[in-house]
Amino acid sequence: MKAIKIIGGIVLALIAVLAVVVFIGLKNLDSLVKSAIESVGSDVIKTAVKVDKVNIELMEGRGEIEGIHVKNPAGYRTENAASFGNITLHIDPASLTNDVIVVKELSIDKAQLIAEHKDLIDINLQELYKNISGGSQTAKSSAPTTARPDIRFMLEKVSFTNMSLDLVSEKYGQRDYAMKDIYLTNLGNKQEGLSAEQLTNALMTPVIDAARKRASREIENLAKEKLKDSLEEKLSDEDKEKLNSLKSWLDK
Repeated sequence: MKAIKIIGGIVLALIAVLAVVVFIGLKNLDSLVKSAIESVGSDVIKTAVKVDKVNIELMEGRGEIEGIHVKNPAGYRTENAASFGNITLHIDPASLTNDVIVVKELSIDKAQLIAEHKDLIDINLQELYKNISGGSQTAKSSAPTTARPDIRFMLEKVSFTNMSLDLVSEKYGQRDYAMKDIYLTNLGNKQEGLSAEQLTNALMTPVIDAARKRASREIENLAKEKLKDSLEEKLSDEDKEKLNSLKSWLDK
């Protein structure tokens, strides 16, 4: 009987220890996720990534992330190159005990991209895109740490909605543009999944790529308009009248 009581006491003690470990783990889960996003994001993008707030409800299979900010590379005036406001995710609870965590849906709403244009051809988003393009090398060399656990992921559905692009140019001033929504499916698979670095690369590449291309097109259009206005200013009233007559004739 005494032996049974001793064994029973040991079991209860083990259960108590496990309960404390689970409690501490769940209690610190939000801060661990926050640290992981900042650590992995900063390595892949090669500029500082900061997170405002994380709230993960693991038992419910859902989470919210408020405010992910990607800092600008050195040499640019604006503080951030991108800010992601409202992020929600739905996790498959059954996958939490597997090698690959399956995220059923990830929704990013109201992302703001800031394209800073300087020195004729330099654009901050172009520099970020080059950094992200080398993300596969980062994924190979990175070792797991407390802030970057060796966990793999699969994302079934991803949506970037209501995105905006702020163009800040030394030469052309500031302009605001709406961007098209971006939808991605099946990033990774349930067998192997993607590392945190690979997942960051897969998520950020299409967004930064779309923003940098849009910024380049708008800068080109602004340059053409400015050149056209400059040429028209140099024309005399008689030359302008002749040019308008020629345009009217060509439009017939």
